[in-house]
Amino acid sequence: MSTPLPVGPLSPYISPTTLSQAPTGISWDNIIPGRNASEGQKIAEMANICSRSTAMVDDACHQPLRATTDSVILYGPGVRVWASQGCSTQPAILILKRWPVLQVNSVQVTQNTLPAPPWVPVPVGSYAIQNPVSGLYGSIAPTAAAEGGQGVLVSSQYVNWAYGRNGLAIETQYLNGWPHCGLTEGAASGAMSLAVDDCTAWAITSPLTGYTGATGTVYDAGQQEVVQVTEASVTSGPGTLTLAAPLQSSHAAGTIVSTLAPNVGWAAIMFCISQALARGATSTTVHQIPGGPGGGGTPTSADWAKCAKAALGDYARII
Repeated sequence: MSTPLPVGPLSPYISPTTLSQAPTGISWDNIIPGRNASEGQKIAEMANICSRSTAMVDDACHQPLRATTDSVILYGPGVRVWASQGCSTQPAILILKRWPVLQVNSVQVTQNTLPAPPWVPVPVGSYAIQNPVSGLYGSIAPTAAAEGGQGVLVSSQYVNWAYGRNGLAIETQYLNGWPHCGLTEGAASGAMSLAVDDCTAWAITSPLTGYTGATGTVYDAGQQEVVQVTEASVTSGPGTLTLAAPLQSSHAAGTIVSTLAPNVGWAAIMFCISQALARGATSTTVHQIPGGPGGGGTPTSADWAKCAKAALGDYARII
């Protein structure tokens, strides 16, 4: 059973329930000093730790890993906009800021001058994702292998060297990352829908497989299960996800539903351990844990943070 989280509009990558059940060696009952701390206070502080660890994961990766809707303006041809000077039919490549790109909503261009001319929309069919995500079991969600790219191909008819280096401004609206959310309401066994805090990218169509919807995991201890999403009530933000099959178990509000790889969750847990040790929240010796810091002696807060960053190496944005 999970508990609604009191921090932030979006669910962190792990919940207090997930954290308390992980093999950390930390006594989370001591997270708030004092014998009179209520259970609500303890859960609230654990939620704060989960929220901070989520921010630390995103900081280590130089971008949010959860799915987001983004709009970016690039100037090219140049460093982030490659266009051939010798082949007029070869498409240009836009290197977007976040990855992996799941869907391109729109592309438009204009001359890079002041005042700028009106934007010219690039028609559908004249742009495409350079390295589409293949997904797990046909799902639109990226796998734990950190596949996918951050490049978008655009017809040379719209992005070329006609106005010289950086002569064009190109605006791209796109979806990227791993769909991730938390339940805003409890869900009963047999339900065909979930009320969640973020519907972003849960029900888009894969450009590679043509498959619609993401396959994610409901992280709820002994009631953990996998769900396949077919529809979403909104494109982003709070809404309702429609499932391909009824739930096998009941789940409380605050339960995490995610396509993020388990190693990302483990990295978030290691950042939580780092915070707990830094504040002296436990007198328990943290033994060597598989996937944790190696070497002799008791791991320090810095050791756990370093190990968490190493686990996230494949997910970090390069440029």
